[in-house]
Amino acid sequence: MDDTLLDEFERPLRALCTDDTLRAVEAGAPTDALWQAIDALGYTDALVAEAQGGAGLSLRELFALVFAAGKAGLGLPFGETAVARALLAAAGHGERRGAGPIAIAPGVPGDAGSVVCRDVPGGALAHQVLVSWQGEWLLLPRDRATATPGAWRPQASATLQWHTPDLAVVRFDAGAADAVALCNALHAAGMAGAMARVLELVTDYARDRKQFGRPIAQFQAIQHSLADMATQLAAARALMISTARQLDAGGDARADASMAKLFCSEAAFRIADAAVQIHGGEGIVQGRRVEFLFRMLRMYRVLTGTSEIQKNIIARELLGEAAQASA
Repeated sequence: MDDTLLDEFERPLRALCTDDTLRAVEAGAPTDALWQAIDALGYTDALVAEAQGGAGLSLRELFALVFAAGKAGLGLPFGETAVARALLAAAGHGERRGAGPIAIAPGVPGDAGSVVCRDVPGGALAHQVLVSWQGEWLLLPRDRATATPGAWRPQASATLQWHTPDLAVVRFDAGAADAVALCNALHAAGMAGAMARVLELVTDYARDRKQFGRPIAQFQAIQHSLADMATQLAAARALMISTARQLDAGGDARADASMAKLFCSEAAFRIADAAVQIHGGEGIVQGRRVEFLFRMLRMYRVLTGTSEIQKNIIARELLGEAAQASA
C-alpha cells in the first residue's frame, strides 16, 4: 500500500480516537457518531471489488489499515466490517450490509437449536454479526441476540446467542472462506498495531522520566527491555504480512493465522506488561492510554480462541491424522 494512502487513513483516525473518546466508549457511551466518522474516511469498502464500488485492495493492504486501527486503540470492528462487506458484495448481497459496524465470528450450536458466538471482540459494539455456520454465512442482527458482556472489556466484547439461525437477514454459501483463519489474522494485525503504540508510549516515557538526575532511557535495563519489545513487534509484523500473503494467494492459511494470533497475543501481553512496569504507578491508573492498551491486549489471549486452542490448531495442521488419533 502506498504510504501516502495509509497516512490519509491513520492521521484522521488517530485524531478521532482521542483518550477522552476511548474512555467514553469504555464507559458505554454511544459509538454511532464515531463509526459514521470512521466510515466517512472511505476505507470500510477497502476489500470490495472496484467493479462493485470498492477500492479492490488485497488482504495484505487491508491488514496495514487494521494495524493502524489497532495503533489508534479502536475497539470497533473495522477490519471485520471491511471483510464482511466484501463477502456480502461478492455474494450479491451488498445492499444488505447496513450502515453500522459488522463483527465476524464462528458460530457453534447452543441449546434448543440456537447459534452461539463466544467472546466476540467488538461484539457489543457491532450492529450485525456475520457468522460462519455449518457451511454458510449468516448475517445476524446483534440486537436480536442475548448478549453476555466480556470479562475484560464488557462494553466492547460479548458472547452472543440467537435462539435460531432463521433470524439471519441474509444467508449464503461460505465457499472456501475460513472464519477462524480470517478472525485470527485480523486480530493479529490489530494487536500488532496496538503493540506499536505501546512501544511509542513507553519509549517517549523513558526519554522524559528522570531518576537519579537523568532520563531512565539511559539505564541499560530499560534499554534492553525496549530492545526486546521492538524485536517482538518486528516479528509480529512479519507474521502478519506472511499470513496476509498466504490468504491473498488462496492457500490454506489456518495454521499460519493461528501462529500469528498465538504469537501476537502472547507478545502483545509481554510488551504491555513490560510497559506498565516501566511506567510504575502511572501505568495502572485507569484512563491512562498504556493501562487501556494493557487491558485491550490482555483479552486477546482469551478471545477468538485461547492460546491453548491456537496451539491445538497448529498441531492438528502439522500432524494431520496422527493428532486426531492421539486425542
